Amino acid sequence: AVPQALAAAATSAILAWHCSSPPPRADDAAGSSESSEPLDARWTSRECRLLSDEPPLELLEGRFVFADGAGVRVWPATACLAEYLRATGLHSDRLAEGAPWKGSRVLELGCGCGALAVLLARWECERVVATDASPKALALAAANAERHCPQALRDGRLQLRLGDWADASACRKLREAEGPFDAVVAADAVLAIPPSGPMWQANEALARAAASPPEPLLEATRELAAGGAEVFLAVAERAGDVRATARALLDRRHQLELLSPPREIQPEGGGHPVTIFHFRWKEAPGVGGDVTRQLWGSM
Repeated sequence: AVPQALAAAATSAILAWHCSSPPPRADDAAGSSESSEPLDARWTSRECRLLSDEPPLELLEGRFVFADGAGVRVWPATACLAEYLRATGLHSDRLAEGAPWKGSRVLELGCGCGALAVLLARWECERVVATDASPKALALAAANAERHCPQALRDGRLQLRLGDWADASACRKLREAEGPFDAVVAADAVLAIPPSGPMWQANEALARAAASPPEPLLEATRELAAGGAEVFLAVAERAGDVRATARALLDRRHQLELLSPPREIQPEGGGHPVTIFHFRWKEAPGVGGDVTRQLWGSM
């Protein structure tokens, strides 16, 4: 439960954050109110199991996905990617000691309410830069980080930033300011066609804006992962999203190296299956035959 003042404080603070600026504390926001305020009607708290063999985390989410955007919720693809990242690791020599992400520099695109960023910070990454285009989602991410890894916010190991991966200039500036990165990750960032349903049909413009085809995301990772960073994308299969992502990667097969075949994961508790794409962009174009063979099964 979070006082309503935190929502306003965190949302406004996000817009002006710098690397050295800590996020607003829940108790600071509450203390600034002269009277007791009701809980924010737009937020709710839920236990989310991100790793199958660890206790769930109590995370703040938004109640109104249609109005506030998909980023205000924790979706199953986040848990699937978390399991994959922990099992695969970035440093294979550290898998045995249980610290495969320690010391890594990680960029998350579309961090939403911060579930994966919290895990990465707790895995002792050197720096986690979590971005989202939604101030509402980032306000939740700030509150969740304050709950679960406050010291990472204080010392700058976890940074939350407004960012739209469709803005090529912004991506370049982010890489120049914060890069190079060791890994770029994104969970549930592809929605190949606009969502359907009665509520969306009533607002076609909003539905079109909610669509997120894979091509802009891939071009963003090409810029942000320059220098050999590994890219991890978790794509939920709703209406051809995995196929669209595989085809977009296939179109770029000469520019990338698949680090493992696409892996389909069934979320715990059911739901849309999730496919993990794990690759690296090449410094110079090469032969794409092996990429074609590995991607073909996802199409």
